[in-house]
Amino acid sequence: MKMQSLATHLRDTTSVLALSVTALFASSSTPVHAQATLATRPIYFGGSTLASLAFRQIFDCYAHGIVGYGTPYSDGFSLPTFCNTITTTQVNGLYAGVGAGNGMRGFIANNPQQWYGGTITPPPSGTASINSFLPATQPSMIDFAHTGSPATVFGSYPYPRVDAGLSEAPLAISPGATTLTAVSISLSPTQGWLTPAGALSVLTVSSSTAVVSYNLAAFGPMIQVPAFEVNVAIAVNTGGLDQLHSSVPRTGTTLPGTQADQGAAIQLTAAQLCAIYSGLVTDWSDTTANKVPYLTAGNLAPPNNGVPALGAFSDANRNAAGSGTDPYSSAPKTIVVVFNTDASGESYILTNYLKMVCPLLDPNDNIKYRSIFGAANLPSSRFSNLIANINAFRGSGSTITATWIGAVGSSGVASAVSANDAAKGGRVGYVGANFTYPYTTIVAGVTAPLSAALQNENLRISGTTVPDNTTPNTLEFIAPTPGAAQAAWSDTRLRTPTSDSFDFNIYNHTFSTTTTQGGLVLFGQSVLPLNNVAGGYPLSGTTFLDLYSCYSTTADPNRVTSLVNFLNWFYSATDTRPMTLIRSAGYNPVPASYASLIRSKYLVPLSANRIAAAGTVATGCVTATGAL
Repeated sequence: MKMQSLATHLRDTTSVLALSVTALFASSSTPVHAQATLATRPIYFGGSTLASLAFRQIFDCYAHGIVGYGTPYSDGFSLPTFCNTITTTQVNGLYAGVGAGNGMRGFIANNPQQWYGGTITPPPSGTASINSFLPATQPSMIDFAHTGSPATVFGSYPYPRVDAGLSEAPLAISPGATTLTAVSISLSPTQGWLTPAGALSVLTVSSSTAVVSYNLAAFGPMIQVPAFEVNVAIAVNTGGLDQLHSSVPRTGTTLPGTQADQGAAIQLTAAQLCAIYSGLVTDWSDTTANKVPYLTAGNLAPPNNGVPALGAFSDANRNAAGSGTDPYSSAPKTIVVVFNTDASGESYILTNYLKMVCPLLDPNDNIKYRSIFGAANLPSSRFSNLIANINAFRGSGSTITATWIGAVGSSGVASAVSANDAAKGGRVGYVGANFTYPYTTIVAGVTAPLSAALQNENLRISGTTVPDNTTPNTLEFIAPTPGAAQAAWSDTRLRTPTSDSFDFNIYNHTFSTTTTQGGLVLFGQSVLPLNNVAGGYPLSGTTFLDLYSCYSTTADPNRVTSLVNFLNWFYSATDTRPMTLIRSAGYNPVPASYASLIRSKYLVPLSANRIAAAGTVATGCVTATGAL
């Protein structure tokens, strides 16, 4: 089974930076593997680009076919044969990868026209015309091979309705507010943004915007559940770096990648991540002593364990013989951060990690970590918040961040970093692990970037403060693999959700009582970034599925059945096919206890909290009109 080939194809068709919409849909005019002809029922998802590729693969399997023109995957991959044994073939799932922020916007407003790509700024007055980044092109989100009847069912965009929004950032209610709100932007036309030829319509943006609220009376309580455990990979282009003692080549060829065969472009400490993303260190050749804050090992005798100290950025680049360290570059080589300009789930997971970890390294704010990372505007799905903090608190911060590169979406960041491209050497980005090698080889027509292996707290506590390179080509830090996400989520300080859907917010699983760990006193920090599990990846999180409790079934009487059947399969306790697909994309299924609670509370017929059609008795939907 050629899992890597599928991942490769998905990334071949995802970037708004490298592919026009016309090119995306003009690969063939003759379908070869048409979408399953029995598919008559739709479900419409939109949001996270990090999750978009995995869900495209999952939906294709569930429907026994390939969305788009129905052509085979570009590298000759065919769907796993186990997909043909799925009994439910009527449902065609469509996914619009428009970014986490836009995914939540469309969900809260219950308006699929808010599922556009990129960021729109309405004009000060009147109207303006736009024809770029609308809609996002990752991955194929309409089905020209099987447009349905009428043709707007599968073959048009925007979708006729919202069934689920997806985001790595949790739904958040502002202090003092009683419900969720979003800014709704007026766009026209309301349909037909893409023509069958793949041309992008010119859209009119109105200066008027509206603040819309989640309609609790109509939609019922919002449901927020994790779809899967995800890893955000630190993608690094090592082109032009002369000394790479901390790099480890990949030795295996199987997927999903494991710690034994994933390899790493470089192994980075927590101290180095904080230094890079605060603008403290800006060049790979930096060897300045006593510049970068770090924590001493946790296995030292108190009070020497977990003590803030200072070292050089290059301390982690030890010689293979263990006789010293070298700069990562013998000549000046700028560290260029590539960031996601969308409201991005990856940005949320990264800034949540930085906020929890970095201030611990600089408790007195001597290096301005508490000011930069501890500010109230983090964590955030907007990386621009971190840039604003650096500009405010770091000397010459605006000059530093001016060299950083913004890109649209996950594939945009991955392709801007790339690999084996000296012109992009020294770039560092952050993307879902499935946008990096070995989970794909190509992103938007360029070589997929390699990812870094990262130090977690378990390593620091056990005494591994830098990679020990006395044994060459040994991976000691942690690569972003499915097993590494599973390990992080196994930390016993994470509670099993028991109450409402907000209890599923994994980032709110915090150290609620004073905890001493490796010499540190923790209270209030999220557990995941500071997990103390061997092999636990520290940049783990989740993609949330945002669902309504009550759905209108006026236009589609099968709507709830289609959605619930899919979710029961997706969260199945016995069917291993979803798990295999999720892991092939570099992620990991949610713990069995989570899946069991999701099924029992929201999906079983007798639960009073189950997802239901408007007007269903014995549920919270008996008086609801339902989400349109």
